[in-house]
Amino acid sequence: MGRMLQAYPLVGLLNVAVTCIKCGMLEDVYDAIGKQMADGITLPTPLPESKDTHSTLESATDNALHSAEPAKSVPVEDITREIGAYYQLDHEKTSNNKSVLEMRVNLLRKLVDCDSWLAKQFFVNEFESLGHGEFFSFLTEHISLMPTELKQFLNGDMYEKSHFEVCMLQHQLMVIISQALNSLWDGEVVTKQMISTFLLKQFPNLSFKMEVGSVENFLDIVGEYRGIAMSKCVLFSQTLMGVHGQAMLAHDDDYVVELETIGRVTDVSQKIGKLESVSSQDAIEVLLRAPMLSDLSRWSHWDIKFAPHLGPLVGWLLNEVNRTDLLCLVTKDGNVIRIDSSASVDLFLQSALQSSPFQTAVQLLSLFSILGGQKHVPLSLLKCHARRAFEVVLDDKEVTNSWNLQMQEKAAGMSKLSDESFQNSTGKCNAVLVASRYFLECLSYIPSEFRAFAADVLLSGMQSVIKHVPSTILSECKLVEERIMLHEVGLYLGIVEWIDDYLVYCSSTDVEMCKPGEAPSFKAGTSKSSTDSLSAIYNPQKSSPAEEDNNVSSLVSKGQSTINNEICHSSDNPEVCIDKSLAQNETVEYEDAYSIIESIRGEEFGLDPSLSGTESSLLKKQHARLGRALHCLSQELYSQDSHFLLELVQNADDNTYLENVEPALIFILQKSGIIILNNERGFSAQDIRALCDVGNSTKKGSAGYIGKKGIGFKSVFRVTDAPEIHSNGFHIKFDISEGQIGFVLPTVIPPLDHNVLSKFTSAKIDHFNTSCWKTCIVLPFRSDLLEGTGSNNFISMFSDIHPALLLFLHRLRCITFRNMHDDSHIAMRKETCGNGIIRISYGKEEMNWFVACKKLHGNIGRCNVQTTEIALAFGLKESTDGNYIPRLDMQPVFAFLPLRTYGLKFILQGDFVLPSSREEVDGDNPWNQWLLSEFPDLFVNAEGSFCSLPCFRDNLGKAVTAYMSYVPLIGEVHGFFSSLPRTIISKLRHSNCLLLEGDKATWVPPCKVVRGWNEEAQVLLPDLLLQNHLGLGFIKKDISLSDPLARTLGVEEYGPKLLLQIITSLCQKKDSLPSMGLSWLTAWLNAVYKMYVHSAQASRDLGMGTDIIETLRKLPFIPLSDGTFSSVDEDTIWLHSDVSGNDSEHGMDAFPMLYAKLRIVNPAFLTALDADISCVDMCSKDNIIRMLLIVGVQRLSTHEIMKVHVLPSICDDKSARWSNNLLTEFLCFVFIHLQSSCPSCHVERDFLISELRNRAFIVTKQGNKRPIEVPIHYGKEYGSSFDLCKFFNDIQLDWHEVDTNYLKHSSTKSVVGGKKKWKRFFEEIGITEFVQVVKVDRRMVDMPDTCFGKAGVDRNHISSGSVAEDWESFELDNLLSLLSASGNRVGSEFFLEVFDKLWDDYFSEKTIGYFNDKCNGNRIPFKSSFLNSICGVPWVVSCIDDKLHYPKDLFYDCDSVHSILGSFAPCAVPKVFKVFLKLVDELKCGKVSSEDTLQVSGYLKKSEYTVLPTVHNRWVSLHPSFGLVCWCDDEKLMKEFGSLDKIELLHFGELTDDEKEMISVKLPLLMHSLGIPTFSKVVTREAIYYGLMDSSSKASFVNWVLPYAQRYIYYEHPDTYAKLKQSGFYNLSHLRVVVVERLYYKNIIRDLSVASEKRLETTTFLQNENITLRHLETFKLKFDPTPKLVGLI
Repeated sequence: MGRMLQAYPLVGLLNVAVTCIKCGMLEDVYDAIGKQMADGITLPTPLPESKDTHSTLESATDNALHSAEPAKSVPVEDITREIGAYYQLDHEKTSNNKSVLEMRVNLLRKLVDCDSWLAKQFFVNEFESLGHGEFFSFLTEHISLMPTELKQFLNGDMYEKSHFEVCMLQHQLMVIISQALNSLWDGEVVTKQMISTFLLKQFPNLSFKMEVGSVENFLDIVGEYRGIAMSKCVLFSQTLMGVHGQAMLAHDDDYVVELETIGRVTDVSQKIGKLESVSSQDAIEVLLRAPMLSDLSRWSHWDIKFAPHLGPLVGWLLNEVNRTDLLCLVTKDGNVIRIDSSASVDLFLQSALQSSPFQTAVQLLSLFSILGGQKHVPLSLLKCHARRAFEVVLDDKEVTNSWNLQMQEKAAGMSKLSDESFQNSTGKCNAVLVASRYFLECLSYIPSEFRAFAADVLLSGMQSVIKHVPSTILSECKLVEERIMLHEVGLYLGIVEWIDDYLVYCSSTDVEMCKPGEAPSFKAGTSKSSTDSLSAIYNPQKSSPAEEDNNVSSLVSKGQSTINNEICHSSDNPEVCIDKSLAQNETVEYEDAYSIIESIRGEEFGLDPSLSGTESSLLKKQHARLGRALHCLSQELYSQDSHFLLELVQNADDNTYLENVEPALIFILQKSGIIILNNERGFSAQDIRALCDVGNSTKKGSAGYIGKKGIGFKSVFRVTDAPEIHSNGFHIKFDISEGQIGFVLPTVIPPLDHNVLSKFTSAKIDHFNTSCWKTCIVLPFRSDLLEGTGSNNFISMFSDIHPALLLFLHRLRCITFRNMHDDSHIAMRKETCGNGIIRISYGKEEMNWFVACKKLHGNIGRCNVQTTEIALAFGLKESTDGNYIPRLDMQPVFAFLPLRTYGLKFILQGDFVLPSSREEVDGDNPWNQWLLSEFPDLFVNAEGSFCSLPCFRDNLGKAVTAYMSYVPLIGEVHGFFSSLPRTIISKLRHSNCLLLEGDKATWVPPCKVVRGWNEEAQVLLPDLLLQNHLGLGFIKKDISLSDPLARTLGVEEYGPKLLLQIITSLCQKKDSLPSMGLSWLTAWLNAVYKMYVHSAQASRDLGMGTDIIETLRKLPFIPLSDGTFSSVDEDTIWLHSDVSGNDSEHGMDAFPMLYAKLRIVNPAFLTALDADISCVDMCSKDNIIRMLLIVGVQRLSTHEIMKVHVLPSICDDKSARWSNNLLTEFLCFVFIHLQSSCPSCHVERDFLISELRNRAFIVTKQGNKRPIEVPIHYGKEYGSSFDLCKFFNDIQLDWHEVDTNYLKHSSTKSVVGGKKKWKRFFEEIGITEFVQVVKVDRRMVDMPDTCFGKAGVDRNHISSGSVAEDWESFELDNLLSLLSASGNRVGSEFFLEVFDKLWDDYFSEKTIGYFNDKCNGNRIPFKSSFLNSICGVPWVVSCIDDKLHYPKDLFYDCDSVHSILGSFAPCAVPKVFKVFLKLVDELKCGKVSSEDTLQVSGYLKKSEYTVLPTVHNRWVSLHPSFGLVCWCDDEKLMKEFGSLDKIELLHFGELTDDEKEMISVKLPLLMHSLGIPTFSKVVTREAIYYGLMDSSSKASFVNWVLPYAQRYIYYEHPDTYAKLKQSGFYNLSHLRVVVVERLYYKNIIRDLSVASEKRLETTTFLQNENITLRHLETFKLKFDPTPKLVGLI
């Protein structure tokens, strides 16, 4: 509920409002508020409580308790479908021309009644009986399934006049944002503005609106989608650019200027066509034949051939295609460019060496895309390869000759170029021209947004061999398009020469400054633009990319070092490097060592006793300056004090050892310092000299040595001021206590005592003797470290040493730490176990590592290094059964020594170039980028060796699971190695790294396997079916992959999407689906339903559920009763009546043609379940039915057939050409059903009638017509009193009458009173007996001035925005015009007769129109256009001549007129008042008896005697059908009620004052005799009171006094008492007394539920047996025997 309140904030208020409405409270509240507003006051007290509130609540509670029924468990789908129908009924009514407030009120009102409406639909007493609890609880749980308009209402998402909105598919938005997240730099935070920027750059021609919402919540969903986006075969160009949006990675200092951007507008036109049916596999085969860098949409003619069946290209690629050999890039121009998914840095180098601009463009664009864009592309490495390629290619004459040949061939085919111009050009075709033309060709193939990146790479390479590169390229630019391309790149990269040319070009008015024909171009026809980068592919004059590659392929071996990549493992024998230059027993004598040291002090540092004082002073200053610099370097070199230990380990590993010695190193911690022992050969004089220098290491350039900078030893000065070295006869120290020059100045010291050394190396350190330690380094602690907790700090330093340090050391195999404080020691030792397993022991703990190595040959960026090695180490834990399980702790990256963790779960080792801190990898170094690019291949290839381990040989699935757990996911790794997950996953996607289920080990790529399957899936989708149709197989059941990894690798999930793909393939291949059989299809649909329901919530979160249903609606998988298969989208499909019931009273026999057109589900489809009970559970049939209904199959019910099939069919334009019998049968079906008691029809009747009136075709004697288009009438056959058809045929007027086929249809014959019911039905849908008169709304400006004048209204006094309700009849206008023009007396007499007969029933109410004043709400009547038409044409026959006259010129022909005005004079219709007076007089004189009066009264009660005129200009009788008929005896009382539209008041004509007085005197008795009540009699009073009080005392008084009053009347006025007794006076004994604080009454007409707006204050009110008294009022009994009133006052 909480989530729903957050998502739909109005739900809480809605619950309160609905509860109030149901209990009757809301109406009272609004009444009170309205009263306060009307009185203009604010009451300080609470609103008055309704006296009915408590009783209503109690009644509601009782009803709820008594109406409980057993749960029926109606399916959720049925309920939600009915709710959708409920809100669809009057959609037009509630949405058109309504304000937001009105729409919300309507929706709220509908929601209040929705639960009771649903109960009626399912024939239960209340919603709870459906088995889903209370209605609002159901609404909360299933809110996502509700109608869109209801969800918008609950979410407050309703806007004025917002009838149509377009939004981006959530699925595609997530893909774009997921890809963009991978391109963010460290520390960047995603904002709404950033998302908007990405979308605007990807789609520059569109604008986007960011709705209110939480970016964090959105990113949480995107995070789940991130892996899925990685596995897609579509990349969006702008997500690769980073936030700044341009592929400009680095700028040379020479090119730095302020950048500008150029806006471009792309005009993309689409042509939609339709060819034969195509499948996804057909489309894939076509796209795989497309050349690289081609626009797949244009190349395949997608919009014409494939889009009609598969939809838009990008959406199809994202949803349907999961292949590694098809990768494309969507540019901001909207082009879908194919790129090479196997692109690599090596292939780029090969293409550059071949001088193939096309292949170079392919590799550059593909690399930039698949590596993740600006953030991850190895720019330095690409520039290094570019320089190398230009150096090699331009030094070889074969290249120039090859390009000469190419240009001659291309120029020969260019008809626009003259031979002379070609000769001038080819004469200077040198290396510069080759490079420049290669550059321009390459850039022309690349989309515009990536050209800056490509130009940056290529320009860097050209600068190494060509001077003034920008100017040179510009001089070779011959076409206008090429210059524009350079201008764009120049603006992006800040290239001054190209920017200057752009400015000159834009300011020039000479249109001939650069014509294509002035110089040879290497392209045929026109140059390529960003929107047509492959136009030359279709031009036979341009050599193909393959020909370019063959021209200079021989150069590859000259420029590229052969890279032999092989997987190797640590040898079983320790690798020991022997320095042959040294004799085995060489020892430097002490005297020689002393002389070497002194020579260093003198030669390197100038320490000579013979120096003068001035020279000595200057030398000391220089030493001090150098010492301070070295001190800063030593202190700032590392962030941790413990790093000096690693540097000492590195130095020890770089040392040389004897063959029979196990290289070892010992650290001994004592109170005064640290002693380091190493069993190497010992220091040489060259080593000593290197220690006395910076950057002059003896290990420079040596393969396999770690050291490089010669400054590692200086790190010991973080813990000591005077380190000592005792090795091979050298005994020196570097003392900085007397000066900073001590960092590099050696000082001779006495030799170390061997007895002390033997004490340190006790027997605890086995198999090492004292004599083996050739080198001893002593590090006395600084004084500040000797105090406090210094020793504890050093103990922690030793614990910081990672045991895996030994894995990648070349020589050292044992490192020991000894603590002299507690006489303890711990050793770490490396042991090679074979099969790539290395065991590291650390004390009693053992760690196993699987190590994979790869030797590389190359000197990229390091000319003095020819070979190197990279390695990966995967941690393993040995279980009790001898098997290995993965260790997934975060591991550091090693550059022989551990650097830091980057988020990898395995150790990565490489000879990386490090900055001075030696704790980070130099990310801009091309050597490091090259090493990084080689690790993905090593990782992928190592899987085979890992799975070959003995413990995994019998369970390869377990091995794959273990190995895949090491795969890093995107976002887990950071820093320099952040691109590694993307490249590893890309390689894995292209490799056969997963196993298929089965006895045979079949390795396949991830995109070819299905995970999450079960035994039911294997039965449903056999291997052959899955392979033939989708090219997939089930993954080995022992392989377990995490969900993020599986999504990233592109592994298919067994779920609704897969089942959808298999059925799609079966539907697209001819006869494939029928061959599977109905039993298989039922099992498939059952599986789809169970998966759809199980994953409904997840599907909705990812925006996929609706897509699946929409796709199913389009697939022809539903078997029909005629043996074919069809889809719901083609037309409505109905579920067989035996399954869902048929409520029609007339069977299929009555409507054979209609049912023949229905597409009904094959009955055998559901009975097929019974054939194989073993594979279907008991609920399978229900599941299948529910799924069919979800897809859109309709239940075969009469109402649904009428609404979904019949009504749309007869409203379709095609039905105008139907046969009479068919169209008759369809409308008869509607007619018969509307006569039934269908509850849905009761609710939807207005909508259905409106559709029939406005859209349906009716069979007439003149053809099939629509009532809305031409007036249609029913004739005598349907009960008309006149043969109008014959009459209008005689006067040659088109008169469309309904055909009699409807009466002849068999269904009509069984209907009682069929003719009358057809007549009423026709009148409902706008078919009339006589001319049609329609209601129209007119604007004030369209109304003629005469209407205002006759209505007595000034046009200026009515708001201009007001609307006039008018009646008009074009048919009548034509008829009267025709009669008037022809002078047809017979027709006019007939017309008068018809009018006279039909006037009261059909036309009397249409003579008056109304002005609806928008400002004050008044309705002002005026003479309608219909009446003006009757009165405005001379068409009436006169008895005095043969002419036709205006109606106003003639009078009613009757005896009264003749008696007063004569036989030839016109007369007026007599006043009704005088008729009644004459009747009164004759009644008094006896001419009319009381029996006559009763007879007249009897006639007046019949419907046909409509002789009473009313104020509404209608003639009525006293028949109940005319409502309440009375006469006014109290005008003041009548005015209280305002409009009296619901009452028929007799109209006596315009009366004088005397005549009005006569009414009250003479008419009451006659009216009473005739049964016509007075207005005052139909009005009663109703009490309004506040503040109920204690009435016991006054009740006692009344009860006491009443008997005396009765006795008095009985004795004094016996006649009156008798009359009172007859009137119920005896009931006074049952009188109840009520006392209140305030008492009012108002006049009401109960029969019509009409109340006066005026209320009057009173003190006493008597009604029935209740008497209500105002508090503190005294009262007395008043009796007057003459009036008929006895009351208490």
